Amino acid sequence: MANRPLSPHLQIWKWGPHMLTSILHRVSGDALALGALPLLLWWLGALASGPAAYATFIELATSPVGYIVLVGISWSFFNHLVSGLRHFVMDIGAGYELNTNKMWSIASPVLGILLTAGFWALALLV
Repeated sequence: MANRPLSPHLQIWKWGPHMLTSILHRVSGDALALGALPLLLWWLGALASGPAAYATFIELATSPVGYIVLVGISWSFFNHLVSGLRHFVMDIGAGYELNTNKMWSIASPVLGILLTAGFWALALLV
């Protein structure tokens, strides 16, 4: 027993879509906490500071790099939302069947990308 590992590790587990979904859920949560929250606070501070500060914020947010950051944050939001809903369904006891779990593990990041694309399509059309 002394030579056995205490918990399963990557030499035992095969890579699967549920692992990628779990990693993306954690990454998107970190991106929201470390990227979206400071951006939100900057936006609110610029809004409260007056027209000049807000114009500076808008100028940077609508630059090419700003759009990349905003698209990344919106993907993080939608990916985290869909993956969180998947976890919620699993928390109530459903979705543990292997095929169902694999299907939703693949669908979660795909839905995050589709929701992000739809959001930006609507935002740029309006």
